[in-house]
Amino acid sequence: PEERTQLESVIPATAPAKPKKARKLLVFDLNVGRFGHPSIPYANLAMQLIGAKTGAWEATVSSDPAILHPASLRQYDAVYLNNTIGDIFSNAEVRDAFASYMANGGGLIGNHATTVTATDWKEFGNILGARGASHRLTDERVTVNVEDPAHPVTKAFGAGPFEYADEYFRFQAPWSRDKVRVLLSIDSRKTDMNQGRCYGQCYRDDNDYAVAWIQQYGKGRVFYTTLGHNPHVFQNKQMLEFFTAGIQYALGDLEADATPK
Repeated sequence: PEERTQLESVIPATAPAKPKKARKLLVFDLNVGRFGHPSIPYANLAMQLIGAKTGAWEATVSSDPAILHPASLRQYDAVYLNNTIGDIFSNAEVRDAFASYMANGGGLIGNHATTVTATDWKEFGNILGARGASHRLTDERVTVNVEDPAHPVTKAFGAGPFEYADEYFRFQAPWSRDKVRVLLSIDSRKTDMNQGRCYGQCYRDDNDYAVAWIQQYGKGRVFYTTLGHNPHVFQNKQMLEFFTAGIQYALGDLEADATPK
């Protein structure tokens, strides 16, 4: 109850954009083959409360794979994959339908573990913009650069930079600045990049570590951030404002430049 009260106290009062129509957001949290992240129930509740308070969307929370079948999927304006892991798409038809949904104007929001969702489906990596989940500590403290302070999705952070602790992934192909619009990144000059044990491959040759981005996939819109391992992410006012803006971009209500830069 105390944690719910804390979360309710930081829910944004308004959304950055007026919805163009009544929006339906599917919040999907299925984990296949492992236990889910501790932040999942906090994010689920936050998305429901934000939608209800701001009027920006109506959220449906589910872990039933059937909800991603074509007949069900088409009723939603965007899908928020909340720390999903494993093959959440039950067969090739569902995969193809999801790719078509995105290419024809759907929205996708991914946080944290979404980069290790459906890892044997190559096209999902292209839809999302990256693969991989190499990381260090679950409370790695980094300096985060706000790459474009004027961008409407990062407005909550001002000009930045800012310090923040969470579990930060190091991404692999197909991630590339040639394909996505990076919004937040780790400032490796001001961050100890050797905090604790490395799980996986923690160094990139280009020393470039994205924290959040948007991109277009056909007519569809994608917002992803590595933030979201820990529950405290969804008990933070700035972070909830950031997620709200990213979701509204994916829904098609917040106009934002997704040109790679």
